[in-house]
Amino acid sequence: MKYLVFFVCLIFSFQTSAQFGRLSEQAEVSIITVGPGANLYDCFGHSAFRIKDPSKGLDRAYNYGQFDFSEGGFVGKFTMGIAQYRLGAYPFVNFYNNYVQENRWLTEQVLNLSLEEKQAIYDALETNYLPENRKYVYDPFFDNCATRMRDIVKTVMGDAISYNSDHLTKASTIRSLVDENSYNHPWVDLGIDVALGTILDKTATPEQYMYLPDYVLAAYANASIIRDGKPVPAVKQTNKLFESDYYEIRQEKLSPTLVMIVVAVTLIIFTIIDYIKGSRARYMDFAIMFITGFFGVFLLFLWFFTYHKTAVNNLNILWAFAPNLVVAFYVIKREPPKWLRVYVRFLFILLITMSFVWLLQLQVYNITLVPIMLLLAVRYGFLWQKGLKPSN
Repeated sequence: MKYLVFFVCLIFSFQTSAQFGRLSEQAEVSIITVGPGANLYDCFGHSAFRIKDPSKGLDRAYNYGQFDFSEGGFVGKFTMGIAQYRLGAYPFVNFYNNYVQENRWLTEQVLNLSLEEKQAIYDALETNYLPENRKYVYDPFFDNCATRMRDIVKTVMGDAISYNSDHLTKASTIRSLVDENSYNHPWVDLGIDVALGTILDKTATPEQYMYLPDYVLAAYANASIIRDGKPVPAVKQTNKLFESDYYEIRQEKLSPTLVMIVVAVTLIIFTIIDYIKGSRARYMDFAIMFITGFFGVFLLFLWFFTYHKTAVNNLNILWAFAPNLVVAFYVIKREPPKWLRVYVRFLFILLITMSFVWLLQLQVYNITLVPIMLLLAVRYGFLWQKGLKPSN
């Protein structure tokens, strides 16, 4: 059976090679890593394959990061977790010029492959580029332009290639890797932390790091291939095609933490005034309940009604509590129902639970939520102890 499988694979290899053409001894397969860019979708960098064969006049980029933003319903599909990206194959000079114009660094790692392995990767890429194959359902953490650099080579090489972990100096979670790479987009970082659940807080395996282009670059620099029973470097040459560190430098942005501190302090001052005067800012309570309830409904929608693998088990629902969306229309009344005092006491308990979840690292919340938690604790405590008493 083993020899039969080998024979079938060999025949398939000859068929695909005949279909797409045979590479020469001069052919090279490279991993191209591109630095981060100014756009929101560029903040994590980019990865692509390069196939170069001078004797065939071939020098092509294979880019798994293409998408059509103008495609009908793209935003809705992305929200649902079913957005399709596609593989593009085009002259490498066009790929290069595009990122140079965006002032983003490019590094090439020429892989240390045999001609048969180069041919197999080329055939795999050309097969992926067939019209019926070039689209795929994008997943930002588990199937993207960077993970394809790992998966396609791994499929061809099998156990012959080993992604070592010596370059990883500390254990990280996927969430901490997001934080590490989104420093120029703090609002995006906040949105990701709020929208996605506990799966991001598991310690990432060495191969899971490779959802980020920077770690694809580092992984291949430290990877090895078994040749005649001995490990040899997976990369035989590294070329810095274009150098720039502009987007690697932290840019001045309006900090969401600062904004939330200002909001929290302002509303806490209003709460103190309410306490002293024996009054209650009903519209402020309505806004707090409505906004937290709205976010809670949205998080439950992502959890139960989309295909995002990372949106499940999201404990942000402890502060973004969906029923608040309905309760908001009761709390605005001058004479709110008596059960509301019990309800806000429950909300206060949820905030305490959230603190333990954070301390125990069951889910790590964005630091921006600290002032929000304090605001909610103060306001809920006021409503529970005084603001919702029948005498008011």
